[in-house]
Amino acid sequence: MDLQHAVTHYRRLIKEVGWLEEGMAWTVILPVSGRLSVREAATRLTGDSHPELSELEPGFSGVVSLGRSGAAMMLFEADGFSHAGDPHVLERLSESARVWHVSWNLTGRRMLSYAAQGKVLAEMLDFNPDWLHGIDPGSLREEAAILRGIGRYRPPTRYKTKVMAMVEHHTGVRLDKQWLDQPQPALSVG
Repeated sequence: MDLQHAVTHYRRLIKEVGWLEEGMAWTVILPVSGRLSVREAATRLTGDSHPELSELEPGFSGVVSLGRSGAAMMLFEADGFSHAGDPHVLERLSESARVWHVSWNLTGRRMLSYAAQGKVLAEMLDFNPDWLHGIDPGSLREEAAILRGIGRYRPPTRYKTKVMAMVEHHTGVRLDKQWLDQPQPALSVG
């Protein structure tokens, strides 16, 4: 996959859907084998065996929208104050799976996380390669090198679009305007 092509896609998406610039969280679960159902993903997300799902258009605060893309399941939160990005939740989501999570919000907090087999392996706070930590920070070494190449004083959108492209590169899942404009299975977490 051409990373620059994906960066261009996400730059266009953020321009088209202006509120994405302020905050969002996007989590992609890629099971080691098989597929997760929407209900199973919701159960992992909440820790509740009977989550209450509804159909809503993505974009509401305190709501996680769920969507399938091939074998992967993606979770989307509009305001960037992410329930899915909590380390305990990432651990549940990553049971027998690999999980990439990217988020940012109005407070300026930005995060890239990677979890697998029930463990958060690495996190990169503020998309800053110098703030890469976790039990296996090397699992995000390539991403850190790419972000280091951007330079320190670039607009935040440059980092956001690059990190979204990295998630797509690893998962094959693309977030697009068409998905954001359609009602999706959703779960209230707020």
